[in-house]
Amino acid sequence: MFQLSNLIDRANDPFLTEGNDILKEVLEGVITRLENDITDGSWIRKDYVSIDFKMMPALIKQANSKYPAMNLKLAMTSEDLCLSIKTTINDGVQSSRFITDVLNGSIPHFVVIDHKTIDRKTSLILFEATKLDHEVSNILISRMKRVIEASQLPDCYYSIVEMDIQRSFSECAIFSLALAKKLYRETDKLERIHKDNINGVLCDRKSYLSYDKLDKYLPVTFYKHAQGIRRINEYVKSNPETANKFVNKKNETIFERFSRNSILVSEKNVSISSHRKRIAEYKSLIR
Repeated sequence: MFQLSNLIDRANDPFLTEGNDILKEVLEGVITRLENDITDGSWIRKDYVSIDFKMMPALIKQANSKYPAMNLKLAMTSEDLCLSIKTTINDGVQSSRFITDVLNGSIPHFVVIDHKTIDRKTSLILFEATKLDHEVSNILISRMKRVIEASQLPDCYYSIVEMDIQRSFSECAIFSLALAKKLYRETDKLERIHKDNINGVLCDRKSYLSYDKLDKYLPVTFYKHAQGIRRINEYVKSNPETANKFVNKKNETIFERFSRNSILVSEKNVSISSHRKRIAEYKSLIR
């Protein structure tokens, strides 16, 4: 990703202003490079972790500006996350989201946490876009335990769930941002999962909820950016009533939307939806 990295490196610190705003001319160059990556097919091999990492504060600022009630916070360390959760709940906020870097910046890996307070009890559910069959799962579990214990919040319950909708290496930030917005917009449909979390029947807190069990809790719109058709098929098999539901303003079903966004990579259909989402999010910063 030589050209894109050069654009960012040349901008250096001025790439972000003190208010987490982006220099328009730099961002326009970045967007052009991202669009070219689709044209020449190189997007599937590119690493976008660094650019998303640098853009995240501005993207979250923009998201909160568009949806003030979303209460989305960025926490880059365990300490920041603990303080942010504690402050938010002590301030009486009933619903909020947190995007956090699980690996604390060594190799950024973002996840999103959804918070809901029900009858004075706090539910925190961490959503991992990938599949939790790797070492990051142990880090997630141990970190969440430390954060909850350090916050010393009464009646606080937490769980970790895997979605298994992300296949590429460098999309975690974009998936986390998209999920945060979806968690806000679909908050009324998440009452059951939070109540089950509080009641201790969602999953073993020493482990996590597997994607196949999670499917019964989430609306089909949460799977719009799933990168593989197999995952969509699995979801619809568990929720057959969703096969013909519209998932966007274009009145497309989940299958129609996947087909429109899919390209052939190594004889497999892969959705480019998350990369297009990245471009759309970046463009929103200069409108």
